[in-house]
Amino acid sequence: MKINQIYLGTFSFALLHLIAKQFKNMSNTSLPLFAKNLKSLRKAKGWTQQELADRMGIKRAALGAYEEGRSEPRLANVLAMADLLGVSTDAMMRGVNAKEIQENRTNGHRLRVLTVPVNNETNEEHVAVVPVRAAAGYLEGYSDPDFVQTLPTFDLPIPEVSPYRTYRLFQIEGDSMLPIPSGSYILASFEPDWNHSGGMRPYIVVTRNDGIVFKRIENRLDTDHEDFRMISDNPDYPPYAVQPDQIAEVWRAQAYLAFDWPTPAFSGMERIQGTLDALRQEIGSMKGEVSNN
Repeated sequence: MKINQIYLGTFSFALLHLIAKQFKNMSNTSLPLFAKNLKSLRKAKGWTQQELADRMGIKRAALGAYEEGRSEPRLANVLAMADLLGVSTDAMMRGVNAKEIQENRTNGHRLRVLTVPVNNETNEEHVAVVPVRAAAGYLEGYSDPDFVQTLPTFDLPIPEVSPYRTYRLFQIEGDSMLPIPSGSYILASFEPDWNHSGGMRPYIVVTRNDGIVFKRIENRLDTDHEDFRMISDNPDYPPYAVQPDQIAEVWRAQAYLAFDWPTPAFSGMERIQGTLDALRQEIGSMKGEVSNN
């Protein structure tokens, strides 16, 4: 098994080609501007060079060379920088102000890096499993190829699972989404553009503060709230709001796997009839034992 990193966002492959061409033709004039923007955006995040380099998986010296304009970054590194810093690649080139940074954080259009396990021979994606015991590690390593490679994987060759989507299986805990029981597994597809999320549909949301949560989403990004309203199916749990900059990933729930059979909701007469049937079976069994003796 090998690991691929996919850069996803609300842009076409044509635009990605344009970005690649833009960086390939980076001139002596634009390189210093890029270097200046990179340094400013890093400082706006409050990160040191070492912290950003660690998040990117590169050496601090390499990042220092980018910021000083002594080295031209590879496209993959530029895409990773844009994702971590919360801006578009275009903003990395031309400069960005504080208002634009805030808009990128709240409008759901950010470029996102998705790390997926794939088959060595066919290059087809596997479904990675995130059990409860791996949830804490997933918050730190969801985009780290080394971590994703440690997750168990499987294939699900059924018509309902599209070959054009990326899926992940998350185990949930707690009773906030009853009747889906704690310990169930939620099969979910990756949601690259959060503006399309919501509609009171169920989602797996990877949050920086609350961990991996399973909720229905009311999308309020285009309102004054500029957030997601997280709603449980269990009425004992009140709704709450989550800001987009507190979210790492959004996955749309497609199906669930549970190992506890749901309790049927019988009517009063059906319960009485079931009890009578059980008594008849027990009496019949007792009569059989008596006759044998």
